[in-house]
Amino acid sequence: MNRKLVGMAVAAAILLAGCANNGKLVGTYDVVVVGGGAAGLAAAIEAADAGASVALLEKLPMVGGSTVLSGGIVYATGSRIQREAGVEDSVDALVAYWSDRADGVNDPDFLRFVAERSGGTIDWLEELGVAFPTLTTAGTSPVLRAHTPANHGADLVNPLKARAESLGVEIFTRTAAQELLTDDGRVTGVRAVDSDDTDLRFEAGAVVLATGGFDRNPDLVQEYAPVAEGTTTFVGSGNTGDGLTMALDLGADVVSHGGVIGFRAVENEPAYTTDICMLMWMPYMYVNTDGERFVNEAIDYPLFFERLIEQEDQVSYLIFDGKTYVETLDDAVEKGSAVRADTLAELAQQAGIDPEGLEASVARYNDMIDAGVDEDFGKPLAGQPTIDTPTYYALRIVPATLGTMSGIKVDLDTHVIDTDGNAIPGLYAAGEVANGSFFNTVYPASGTSIQMSLTFGRVAGRNAAAAVQ
Repeated sequence: MNRKLVGMAVAAAILLAGCANNGKLVGTYDVVVVGGGAAGLAAAIEAADAGASVALLEKLPMVGGSTVLSGGIVYATGSRIQREAGVEDSVDALVAYWSDRADGVNDPDFLRFVAERSGGTIDWLEELGVAFPTLTTAGTSPVLRAHTPANHGADLVNPLKARAESLGVEIFTRTAAQELLTDDGRVTGVRAVDSDDTDLRFEAGAVVLATGGFDRNPDLVQEYAPVAEGTTTFVGSGNTGDGLTMALDLGADVVSHGGVIGFRAVENEPAYTTDICMLMWMPYMYVNTDGERFVNEAIDYPLFFERLIEQEDQVSYLIFDGKTYVETLDDAVEKGSAVRADTLAELAQQAGIDPEGLEASVARYNDMIDAGVDEDFGKPLAGQPTIDTPTYYALRIVPATLGTMSGIKVDLDTHVIDTDGNAIPGLYAAGEVANGSFFNTVYPASGTSIQMSLTFGRVAGRNAAAAVQ
């Protein structure tokens, strides 16, 4: 064999070896979307609607991500629903609210971009069959912006999935993306593994990362959100930061202010929708281990989280007595999430609370209820019961998270930006994996993350499709 033929054979062998290393070819698509939550489904729909061939990779057995586990609220201004309800609101007002809750640290261009499109996103969801029977307030704003479906996150995910499938999107569940494939600096596909650990290769003209946050990755939490180290999380089990790490491998930049979507939980409860965990929303008296009240118990949940993590061991107790008793409290005692006693002193001893501190705090709290004014934290006390009737209960409450607020740096066209400030060709990102420019450290209102995910997901899908057609 002459030298030229030998060289060709070697080159072919190298090429075949490279293909083998990248996995078995599943198919070649215009757009591959990684992640099947709100952002990923929105991206897949818009890309397919623009005429692109689309594959959506989801590592869990079903799509939905954290969205399907959520309340399904979508925060918006200018929707048909809001207009018909006669709500006085504007893009400027929403931008100002989001900016105020972030102390002006978030990127105003990102806020305005989403606010301007937020009502249109609600209208688009309605066209897909999503119904929002309830319009309420959320966060600290009195404006009715929280569009709420009846069956929570499932009412968002199911119509999105149905629309994606009707447009021909190929959905691959139990398929975990492992690596972004590149050619001469351009992203050209994804290497993934299926449930049998078989390496798969999806070739693409463009890739959209929509993999959610990293609450379940302790290393990433330690690096980008140490405030949440060791806390309970209620996000989807797939939120391990896969998209973030894959983008970092290609030199992507990160925007992080260290914040999380702060929440709370009854200790030992697996979900915040359990009967025991629902007790934590009762607006009664909370104390820390010193027996001291430390917060307005009716405050917005992200703000409550900020106060809770300041307490010793990040532990608090919600106090019940005979007047506020419900049977679920006994279930909590049996599970070890609460203690009960006939006196406040005994309750404190069992819970690990300072007895004198608890008794003094309860006495002051009762006096303020009688006077009708919370001089310490400003909680409305009308209808609040005093704590003075056995049996007493202390329900143990700890911090939790519903998401992270650090992510890949993107521009308003959802291009992923590297540490030199350049777009990585062929790579887009949307949703929680790329939300760092939108938030500071405290989450502003329920439905903000889903709105941001849907709006930027739609943009990512359209732009990815346009780039390859």
